[in-house]
Amino acid sequence: MTSTAPAAAAAAAASAAPSKEPAIVHRSASLPPNFAEEETHHTIDRFNVKEVICRDCFTRQSSKTNNCIGCGIQFGSYHCSICNLWMSDAEDPYHCLKCGFCRVGGRENFTHCDECGMCIDALLFDDHNCKSGKYMSNCPVCQEDLFSSRKASHEMPCGHAIHWDCFRDLTSHDTRCPICKKTAETHDQMEPTWNAMALGIALQPVPADMARVVDIFCNDCEEKGTNQRWHFLGVQCLKCTSFNTTVERTVLVGQEAADYLGPPDELAAGANISSEADQNVLAALMGAGEAGLALAAEMDTEEEIDTEAVQQSVAAEVMGIMNRTHPNQRHHNDRGDGMDESSDPNGRGEGMDESCDTEMTE
Repeated sequence: MTSTAPAAAAAAAASAAPSKEPAIVHRSASLPPNFAEEETHHTIDRFNVKEVICRDCFTRQSSKTNNCIGCGIQFGSYHCSICNLWMSDAEDPYHCLKCGFCRVGGRENFTHCDECGMCIDALLFDDHNCKSGKYMSNCPVCQEDLFSSRKASHEMPCGHAIHWDCFRDLTSHDTRCPICKKTAETHDQMEPTWNAMALGIALQPVPADMARVVDIFCNDCEEKGTNQRWHFLGVQCLKCTSFNTTVERTVLVGQEAADYLGPPDELAAGANISSEADQNVLAALMGAGEAGLALAAEMDTEEEIDTEAVQQSVAAEVMGIMNRTHPNQRHHNDRGDGMDESSDPNGRGEGMDESCDTEMTE
């Protein structure tokens, strides 16, 4: 008979020996299965991240990799080892060394401006207003930092920057830059509004007892106008045709002003409104003017009429009219500054793409 004792002893020894895992794999057994859902709003400095944990196999590894060393899964179709960012490449992300973090939109579509300190749309680069540190400030509407914001920014003709969404909200009721008071849109974009306002003024003269002779300051061309006819819809700058003016002084009032001004200019022969949309604009402007007239009538005509208050009472209505009737002329699509809405240069740790299979640890 052959003894089985040695074989049994060997089998027992083998079963007692501990199994060994590869030295490069370090698993975090204590990581809860819902870790990602519980930790989506924590604060983290992504630039100081040293390690990541795979959400599939829980392997802890260096943040400089894009493929898990444990299970081989790819964390993201785009990986930046500087920003420790993993995301989809659908938005053409790229890392700008001068900005210091990743942006989206494709490197070929943007040019970094050293003076502005920002990546500018290549199509707008030659015509943009270069201003040192322009984006190193807060949005004048929401007061959020522009440079590191995840929202796209927009440059107004005056050179000041604003979030694109804030710009659209602003121009729904006003057309002036909150900082310098210049018109926030181009002359071509505002021309339909100003033409309609000029025609509305010609068709709706101010009654003699409410007439005003005023001195104005144009916020756009910064020229002063003296002894001009005041109207509820606004006072037009005679130099640049803008209605973005401020009444600085009332010179004459009432009948004395009417005698000085004489009858208003008659509407030029053949003047008309070119489209149905413009007809709607004019009709609404006439209604807005009547509202301004009613407001002025409530004031004591022997005293000073608050010209700014009357004009502001119709400004929102005028802007609402133009937004409804000339949306394509007043707003254009803008790629913005290329800020990746999933990237977070401030290090708030909110930049993890939903398709990524990592969690970051410091």
